[in-house]
Amino acid sequence: MRTGEWLAKPTSRIAETFDDVDKAIEWMRAAYAPASAHDSIPVSHRRSDAYDLLPRGVDVEWSTWLPGGRFAKVSMICCPNRHVPHPCPLRR
Repeated sequence: MRTGEWLAKPTSRIAETFDDVDKAIEWMRAAYAPASAHDSIPVSHRRSDAYDLLPRGVDVEWSTWLPGGRFAKVSMICCPNRHVPHPCPLRR
């Protein structure tokens, strides 16, 4: 499934929205913090990639496996989206 398909889900599934890349990445960092200790990719590297991708309309996902077989994932879906034709679910 392409990450942009999330735009077709009900608006009640939206955790946050941002017009500012810095705020979006800070939200991702805070949401991902509990999992980051188990991730082999440094958050600084993930942030750098997000600063490149998000302004170009490319979705960003940070994920890692946790002890006990659990999986943690934080996603930022761009709208408008570069890869899917779905309209933005929230109109501002």
